[in-house]
Amino acid sequence: MADRYPSFVALAAKERLDVDYRIRLRDRATSIVLVAPHGGMIELGSSEIAEAIAGEDYSLYCFEGLLPGRAHCDLHITSSCFDEPQALALVSTAATAVAVHGRADHAEPRTIWMGGRDEALRDAIASSLRAAGFPPLASGHALPGQEITNICNRGTTGAGVQLEIPRTSRNQLVGDQAEMRSFASAVREALATR
Repeated sequence: MADRYPSFVALAAKERLDVDYRIRLRDRATSIVLVAPHGGMIELGSSEIAEAIAGEDYSLYCFEGLLPGRAHCDLHITSSCFDEPQALALVSTAATAVAVHGRADHAEPRTIWMGGRDEALRDAIASSLRAAGFPPLASGHALPGQEITNICNRGTTGAGVQLEIPRTSRNQLVGDQAEMRSFASAVREALATR
């Protein structure tokens, strides 16, 4: 299903801030920023996961749909077209962005699809997730996040990481705080090497 809006300008002309969507931003002036461009009711659980990874240490940006029951495509702007000004401003001051997304389970309800242009950080996060019991797949899937305009690749290095977390895993993480801590710690362990 295609997105309803090709850009944030188009979305903002029709949707209401703090009614249909909201923007949550914590600028901690860090070299790494966590981004959930499809948070809230758009890709359930992605905001919570990004926030858990960011903790009190990393900058955080969440674009969140607020109305339950809306179709996923209603407020979804494809990552390579995601141009909300506050997101671009925050990401452009960081070296690296790590974007947290949700994906459909397909035949892999536990596998985290990894993408983005920062292959070294992607592989470090994948290794850390694997060691913590969260199976990653770093290539050979449908969402590689390689476009230079992808929000995860818009930091000063031009390379970031995209985590595509299946619905089953997102539900488990949000519903089990110990598992959420384990997942967030695994990602943060890899980020700490930067």
